[in-house]
Amino acid sequence: MIHCPPHLRTRPTQARLRQALFNSLQTLVVDSRVLDLFSGSGTLGFEALSRGAAQVTFVELDRTAIKLAEKNALELKVLERVQLVNESVERSIHRISMPFDLVLADPPYAEGWEEKLLKELPWAELLARGGRFCLEWGKLKSQNFREGELPERFPFLVKVREKTYGDSVLTTYERTDE
Repeated sequence: MIHCPPHLRTRPTQARLRQALFNSLQTLVVDSRVLDLFSGSGTLGFEALSRGAAQVTFVELDRTAIKLAEKNALELKVLERVQLVNESVERSIHRISMPFDLVLADPPYAEGWEEKLLKELPWAELLARGGRFCLEWGKLKSQNFREGELPERFPFLVKVREKTYGDSVLTTYERTDE
């Protein structure tokens, strides 16, 4: 069982959405390097490890949540396959070892992170060629994309899948050369 913070600042990904996400990525997860942004206590990253990921880097600003991720890694006996980064996404992104095969992000829905992540992260360096970026976001709470869909392309990213689960949307991009 994954320990989660008792407060509402972090919101674990719904089981149904998590299962759909990993079912869509099952052939890409084995032996992959995974980056879990806004990781909370690590639900998505630990799911990746349970499905065969080689290594997961968790990035989480909330100290309580990252401590729970460490506790979860110890209890699951995967600490040697985990890197814990307790700082903001903006600060951590240039300090972590890149590239990753899979980048997962479940940011706070109402803070406009969808656009920031898609436009501002260094995707050419961050994501390996053919790698995937999976973004969970809330279409009702999004500051930028209330119409319910994210754009098809961004520099070095092309949308390959988008599916709605209740109030949450899971959008997957693949890394391209342009």
